[in-house]
Amino acid sequence: MKKNLLYLSILVLLTVLTYFFVFTDRGNEFSRKEANFHIKDTANITTIFLSSMKDENIKLDRTENAWKLNDTLIPRMDAVNLLLTTMYEQKVSNPVSLNVHDEAIKELSTNSTKVEIYTKEKKTHVFYVAKNQAANNLTYMLMEGAKRPFIIKLPLQNTFVGIRYMTGISQWRTNQLFFSPNPVEKIDVVYKDSTQYNFTVYNKDSILLESAFQTTHPLNRKRLNTYVGFYEKLYCYGFETSYIFKDSVIKNGRQLGTVTLKRKNGKTETLRIYFKPKSQDTKSIITIDNVTYDFNIFYGLLNQQDFLSIDKESVEKMFRTNKEFYEMDAK
Repeated sequence: MKKNLLYLSILVLLTVLTYFFVFTDRGNEFSRKEANFHIKDTANITTIFLSSMKDENIKLDRTENAWKLNDTLIPRMDAVNLLLTTMYEQKVSNPVSLNVHDEAIKELSTNSTKVEIYTKEKKTHVFYVAKNQAANNLTYMLMEGAKRPFIIKLPLQNTFVGIRYMTGISQWRTNQLFFSPNPVEKIDVVYKDSTQYNFTVYNKDSILLESAFQTTHPLNRKRLNTYVGFYEKLYCYGFETSYIFKDSVIKNGRQLGTVTLKRKNGKTETLRIYFKPKSQDTKSIITIDNVTYDFNIFYGLLNQQDFLSIDKESVEKMFRTNKEFYEMDAK
């Protein structure tokens, strides 16, 4: 009887120890060294580095007024906020079991995102996030210098966390064009082949229009204000980083014209618009000089470096004709 009690006591003790060392690894005892994935105060984060093994590198910097992407670009704020929320909510579920340990290590060492987090004072976290989900939608993570990876989960969610640590520049970059908190100061619209419609909008002490169009009608300032306001919410479809014919379009493509925009205390930006050559997925066409083009989508070159696609409606709103600003609005 005493032996049975002894064995039972030992079994209970082993059960408690197993629970403590395995199932409570998510607790403070372990988090300080090998499972410090939870970021308690994301408001103190000043810089986040995300890098893949394919030489994709993302740098997010918190400035006084906004976040910056790779020093010069504007990131998608929905993606930034989702990442910060993920860092705050992600918790250790349990260490990776021994039977999949080698598989997890291989995945993390060959296909993962390295994450570095900084505050003003120092580097606070460095860990690796598997890019591919494990069985049952699980996410593997490994702290730098640690020997065993962990399964990370979000509370009450069956979500693959790794997808939120993306490293593609196109995934992070906002599609908003000419974005800035500063007011528009000047807009210059120049047509390639119809220069009689060119115009310049000045928006300083008062809003003015300069063009070659002559009329005795008064300037429609309401319409002109609406035109300037349009540039505060101008988006493209996306940046065409993999389009193999972009150099040909830029060099020899048919241009519609160029918009140059200057903001107060800001730099001057340009957007050159090109007709998009007809392709198999073209649904609406326009023919110019016996050449057919896509009439729903146009190409653009932003600041002489970023090639993008943009919808017809946005192009039409940018490329108004000068005489339209002297017309009365329909009642």
